[in-house]
Amino acid sequence: MQKYLFDFCLPLDVKLIIIVGDGMADEPLNALQGKTPLEYAQTPHLDVVARSGSTGQFYAIKPGVKVDSDAAHLAMLGQDVDLSSSNRGAYEALGAGLALGPTDVGFRVNFATIDDQFVLIDGRAGRIKSEAKELEEAVNETVELDTISFEFKQTLGFKGAFVLQDNDFTVDVSLPTQYGVGRRIWARPLVESTRARYTAETINEFMSKTHEVLKSHPLNVQRLAEHKPSANVVMPWAAGQISRLNPTMTKYGKSLCVAAAPVIKGVCKYSGMEIVDVPGATGEYDTDTLAKGKMALEHLDDYDIVLIHVEGTDEASHDGNVEGKLIIIEKIDAMVGYLLERTDSAQTRFALLADHGTSCVTHDHMTTDVPIAVCGSGVHADGVRHYNEKSASKGRLNTLFGRQLMPFLARSRV
Repeated sequence: MQKYLFDFCLPLDVKLIIIVGDGMADEPLNALQGKTPLEYAQTPHLDVVARSGSTGQFYAIKPGVKVDSDAAHLAMLGQDVDLSSSNRGAYEALGAGLALGPTDVGFRVNFATIDDQFVLIDGRAGRIKSEAKELEEAVNETVELDTISFEFKQTLGFKGAFVLQDNDFTVDVSLPTQYGVGRRIWARPLVESTRARYTAETINEFMSKTHEVLKSHPLNVQRLAEHKPSANVVMPWAAGQISRLNPTMTKYGKSLCVAAAPVIKGVCKYSGMEIVDVPGATGEYDTDTLAKGKMALEHLDDYDIVLIHVEGTDEASHDGNVEGKLIIIEKIDAMVGYLLERTDSAQTRFALLADHGTSCVTHDHMTTDVPIAVCGSGVHADGVRHYNEKSASKGRLNTLFGRQLMPFLARSRV
């Protein structure tokens, strides 16, 4: 890689737009005649990026390591990553705009479906949509915890964020996950300590009280009448704490994150980026990618770097929805076309990549490399014609890793 760094040195007056299709890479699928979704989809504009620039392979961490999106983006933004632990809940809370002090504990939460014994039936409550805001309001109006302050916010559909605001709480608790169908969702201490027991008891109290409020809520009565899963509990998981922000991105100038997923917003905010909300960005297959492209262009004059993140490709893969993945890839392609048409290639550099692959077969993240393509100011074409997993292996960038990404794409402006 080193011999190409000079070519890629970013002039001070050139803008950098980074486009991340979350989980966009995949494996060859029988449903697509042995092609990956990137190979099968109609992607003329993604191919323009590859054809007019340089391509290669990318690992957020290293080969053979399965990585979640928060860890992948942390690495991409120059952060140290400890795969043995996760602060995801804290990033979710930051991205949701909740107050998160250095001793507070943040959680990702799901509206979920449980039975009367608190056994998980559906970790996403039938993928309840924006109507879940009604349930958030009911919880915040009704649920109180003895002598304990908390913040709770519904973010995207069944997703939300939750913060326990007390310095006696800890992350040393075993929590349910959205995939634990058939298991009781009760929290338990991971260590023998008063703080761990107190934290687990508080989480269980919160879940019990939300269940009491939600199980008879009119929206859930209606959902049951329509044979839809009841969103009858708020289930915290992925606890995290952040003592302070670590603005690794400020050395490259002023940067903006355009995303719907709170965890990505939180990672970017933690790394010194500003964040913006986009009307119509849902984090699902129906997200408005053109609205994201328009938002990026509206702010481009004010920022040196804009990162656009699209979550829907990952959601489709986790559901095994091949058609949905093709649709969102083609919507990303349309967004890229919109941006290419409205920017000057001499004054703009584009980077296109996935943070990791997500398989439509296993519904899980993959450990293999993903394609990266860079075009625009100072970038030479390497002869690769298409943006997909197979073609990228022939590109001149060879293999890049997460912590190398920003030094590779942009020089320090300090």
